[in-house]
Amino acid sequence: MKKTSKRVFKKFRTAFFLAITILFSLTCSSVPENFDILPEFKLTILHTNDLHGRLTNMPQYSTIIKQVRNEGGNVLLLDGGDIYRRGTYERFNGTVETEIFNTMKYDAMVFGNADFPFNDKELYDISEHTILKLAKFPVLCGNVTINGNYIEGFKPYIIKNMNGIEVAIIGVTSLKPLHRAYDLTKRYLFEDPVQALNKLLVEVKEKSNIQIALSHAGFSADKTMRGISAVISADAHLKLRSPYIIKDGKRQIPIVQAGGERNNYLGRLDLIYIKLQGQWVLKEFKGRLFSLKDIPEDIEIQNISDKYN
Repeated sequence: MKKTSKRVFKKFRTAFFLAITILFSLTCSSVPENFDILPEFKLTILHTNDLHGRLTNMPQYSTIIKQVRNEGGNVLLLDGGDIYRRGTYERFNGTVETEIFNTMKYDAMVFGNADFPFNDKELYDISEHTILKLAKFPVLCGNVTINGNYIEGFKPYIIKNMNGIEVAIIGVTSLKPLHRAYDLTKRYLFEDPVQALNKLLVEVKEKSNIQIALSHAGFSADKTMRGISAVISADAHLKLRSPYIIKDGKRQIPIVQAGGERNNYLGRLDLIYIKLQGQWVLKEFKGRLFSLKDIPEDIEIQNISDKYN
């Protein structure tokens, strides 16, 4: 009787430990053993938006940008559009602002609604716009087409290889030209920016590891964007001292915006990604607006403005 009980106990103990071992191995396969030692990728985005030709701070922005770039790391410089209208140099149709952007080596900008021509007398063929003719950086606009094609001079997105990681920047703009019945909307098709973004993401995700929206679509539209890891926002002239956060399932998406017009700022968004199950996933982020206190002016940038004065 005792021998039978011992045999039953041994079988039970063996089965129990086998079950525990299987459960433990399944748990370890779905959760990283040590989250801190996973591969990391750090990305810094410096951003401006809605300058509207108010260039007073640009020489100081340039000084900060050079300092950040000199620190090393992966740095992008982006602008959210509306760069010249209503500003001091409006009569030059974006020439001054584009020359400054070229000198500061912007990585990309998206066209804002105020960058588009208002009427036939001003300019009808967008591809002849001064900004598109002079820019030495990509100008993005993925939701405006003509006869099913993107406008010459625009790109819907760019992909930057940064230390082996492919970072995609997708540009979409506002529907204000359509709602305000600009003359050019008789010729050009303005598509809903969020719908356009979603369609572009299907293509872009096959070519890139990380996807970011550069948006002049408006804050209400930006808050509905999903499938990207950050939104560099514009149009509303919001002074966001820290990122506005939206949810994409269990993941968070930061939205940043740096004021506008006479109240414009240079913003910084730091993103840390980890490689999890073969994909780069946003782990941490931090955003802020720079103070210009005690920041010297970059004379090269100041000289460009002075030249046109």
